Amino acid sequence: MRLEYYAHACFAFTDRRGKRILIDPYGPEVGYKPPERSAEVTVISHDHFDHNHLSAVVGPTQVVRFPRQVEGFNFRSLLLDHDREGGALYGKVRAFCWEMDGLRLCHLSDLGRLLTAEEKQEIGPLDVLMLPCGGGGYTLCSGWARQLVGELEPRWALPMHYRTPFLNREMFPELEPVKAFLNGSLPVHSSSESAIELNPTPGPTEILHLAHRF
Repeated sequence: MRLEYYAHACFAFTDRRGKRILIDPYGPEVGYKPPERSAEVTVISHDHFDHNHLSAVVGPTQVVRFPRQVEGFNFRSLLLDHDREGGALYGKVRAFCWEMDGLRLCHLSDLGRLLTAEEKQEIGPLDVLMLPCGGGGYTLCSGWARQLVGELEPRWALPMHYRTPFLNREMFPELEPVKAFLNGSLPVHSSSESAIELNPTPGPTEILHLAHRF
């Protein structure tokens, strides 16, 4: 499976058949160039402008907003809180889980609190976990994100939704850089590339920090 990180919370995944999944494309007002890629499937975790910019997808695509089986992929989802107030501030988000080329993946969207025991059990064992870590009142802070990685124990954990020099600071004034999340006890593999090939490989949890493409 080929995994590409665009920016913010947007990733693309291409399986050995050449089928591509794009998740949470963002609008240009976020500060990055939109992906502008074709995808057989586009997953939208919630309807905020920095996660639902379908115009960034070139050509026809099948949109997944709820649990659905499409193009040979079975998407499961959990309805979670965008904030620490039970969704009272920013509403709800959907974390999506699916399998691809023998890998179990989960994208936690803009999760703003820790998971309950029941939610962790529902997510189950993972190879690839994508989770927010920029805090700022919008999502998990770096400390909670590190705690959650320790609880879920994925093979690889990929940080997302954090501040970079390109982020629109007027839109996200409190979002924090990724550095605090990376400065934990887990090993970190940082890459200057935005794409990587992943295959089912046993081993301890590793933080995989990819460069954002845009």
